[in-house]
Amino acid sequence: MGSSGDSLHLTTPLVKSYVLSLKNDFPVYLKLENIQVPGSFKIRGIGNMCVESLKLKPNAPCFVCSSGGNAGLAASYAGMLLNKPVHVFVPTSTPEFVLQQFKLYPASHVHVHGEVWNEANEKAQEFCKSVGGIFIPPYDHPLIWTGHSTLIDEAVDQLGRDIVPSCIVVSVGGGGLLMGVLEGIKRHPAWKKVPVLAMETEGADCLAQSIKNNKIVRLNSITSAAKSLGALEPCYALWKCLESGEGNVISEVVSDDQAIMACRQIMQDHRYVVETACGAALSAVYGDTVRSLNERKAIDVSSGPVIVVVCGGVSVQSFL
Repeated sequence: MGSSGDSLHLTTPLVKSYVLSLKNDFPVYLKLENIQVPGSFKIRGIGNMCVESLKLKPNAPCFVCSSGGNAGLAASYAGMLLNKPVHVFVPTSTPEFVLQQFKLYPASHVHVHGEVWNEANEKAQEFCKSVGGIFIPPYDHPLIWTGHSTLIDEAVDQLGRDIVPSCIVVSVGGGGLLMGVLEGIKRHPAWKKVPVLAMETEGADCLAQSIKNNKIVRLNSITSAAKSLGALEPCYALWKCLESGEGNVISEVVSDDQAIMACRQIMQDHRYVVETACGAALSAVYGDTVRSLNERKAIDVSSGPVIVVVCGGVSVQSFL
């Protein structure tokens, strides 16, 4: 396990969960993004954007990011490795235990501004322009999607090129991870028709609401406990991708309780501690979602294993 070339992320294991395979009566594999150094898959995309942006602007004084958690920590870790300061703008709602984690990375300078992420993001962009820095968005950029897509390249090699999964399960917030997965699938013709199960929680389900209304829907607020899924609307590129019929995406929504129960179960079964946003994806195999889709013939679990992206996350609530 390690990184390759100038990438900043780890090559993570793809492991068979014997507990979940036995429970579901079909093979379930876990792509363990929770073991990335900053705590989540975000370092794949954020790291790639930092590396590639510096090639174009090597004398930039700093990186600037707006995030209440995972993206900001990934940027801080990337800045440390690349020897560049990182200014992270977070809203006042960011938990203290998350703020403490930024102290692990000497490159990070945390600015608390605004009650919600949108206000912190506006301030971050203003600051970035004033200092001539490189702005790193949390999820909405092609370089970020390309970075995330590498987890599919790894999974293809790890699973074996003669094995094709019956579906890939991901949690969805603004859609950066989903865009990366779809990009990665396009590079591997044998995986072209693999369904991607996009899991959201009630109250953070901007993608499901958009699909239901056949247009991009902007939520008024995030009422889910899965705050890391807290994009008010899906990124425009993802919506255009779905409109064009690119990729086989199945949208499903679960309750906070279902996501939290999945977090508890993976902690008990595998000793992994992940946040509620990650529990959305895990609930597809700890609950009935995948089995129900199989019964409805939306997917065919007899065709190959189910891969769940364990996205990780640092906002682990104490009640888990």
